[in-house]
Amino acid sequence: MFQNITMKQSIYHAFIEVMETKIDTKQPEIRISNGREMLKLVNVTEITKAAHINRRTFYTYFHDIYDLFDQLEDNYVSGMNQYFQGWEDAPDPMESIVHSVGEVIDYMSENRRGIKLVSTIDTVVFPSMIQVNVKKAISATGALFNQSSLGKDATQDQEWDLNYTIIFLASGFGWASYEWLLNPDVFPKEKLKELISSTFVGAYKLMQSDELINSEHLQAIFNRQQVESNWR
Repeated sequence: MFQNITMKQSIYHAFIEVMETKIDTKQPEIRISNGREMLKLVNVTEITKAAHINRRTFYTYFHDIYDLFDQLEDNYVSGMNQYFQGWEDAPDPMESIVHSVGEVIDYMSENRRGIKLVSTIDTVVFPSMIQVNVKKAISATGALFNQSSLGKDATQDQEWDLNYTIIFLASGFGWASYEWLLNPDVFPKEKLKELISSTFVGAYKLMQSDELINSEHLQAIFNRQQVESNWR
């Protein structure tokens, strides 16, 4: 069993190495438009050569390049999802969630090259996973997601506020993480942990408030800040 895992890991590493020579992950237009079409840039022979194995060994573990990519993607998703557990039973769910954020970012750091590649080819998988877990986190902390907080007569506006908050958070966390994967030395991972944790806590507090900030509130805040800035 251990030998199988080691061999698969070797093939994964070879695939990542070969793909990195084929695509430029720093070009957003490639990331957005091509998707799985990029897998056509590589063939089995190139991977077996990089992994120092024969074709028969490759086909022992994978049907083709697409199966290889799918298994690699599943490997990272399950690797990250292992940290999104046990929030509901924790004495302090918010503290547990913040701790999970740190563990996930550490995992991403350890697997940076592969996760960056998967994120470039499949732009949906990680944002979707994040969205599911943001929803779980909001539920675990007892915010508006559960029916008792929304109340029996929850308005459609309240439900929209919650659902779109989840989408906004997931999208923001996904893109921020991807940008960090591209430039890990420019933006330290400890700073990313801080950013995501504080953003989630802030959104949670906002969702608990009686009234969400509207355009008039934002304008009032902006005007006050302008006055204070001019006064200084």
